[in-house]
Amino acid sequence: MIDMDGIYMIGISCKMIFVLALSFGAMCSAKSTDGTNDPPQRLRPPASLKCSRDHLTSFQGRIIDYKRGEKSIFLSVRTDEETTENFTLKWEDTENAEKWFLLRGEEFKAEDWKLIESAHGRLVDGMRIIVWVCDDGSKPVFDWRPKES
Repeated sequence: MIDMDGIYMIGISCKMIFVLALSFGAMCSAKSTDGTNDPPQRLRPPASLKCSRDHLTSFQGRIIDYKRGEKSIFLSVRTDEETTENFTLKWEDTENAEKWFLLRGEEFKAEDWKLIESAHGRLVDGMRIIVWVCDDGSKPVFDWRPKES
């Protein structure tokens, strides 16, 4: 039987089958709601940072190179956005590197070194970090993110 909607197949028009197929395809290609396909959200800066949000950038990722000297630390970070960024922090003899460190967003203490290094100058495997950089030329802040035990 033929009418204005086209040919009927078991009581359903071809036009209806086409609309259902398009709808099903759209549902299958839609992003999941479990957050796995969602774009990264902007990080909330720690309250201790003095730089205003509109002048602050963060780089979050896995540390792929680490060199700790007496008055400097060099990091190479493979970011979650799939770029590689390099950072160097230098300090004076009268300063402690911990001044520019955080641990999971909180104040870094001298005893926290054992959570980020397995030995002096040797980083714990799989260490992650958020590096906060202000465009005013101040030193970067390293927010260490060791695996939770």
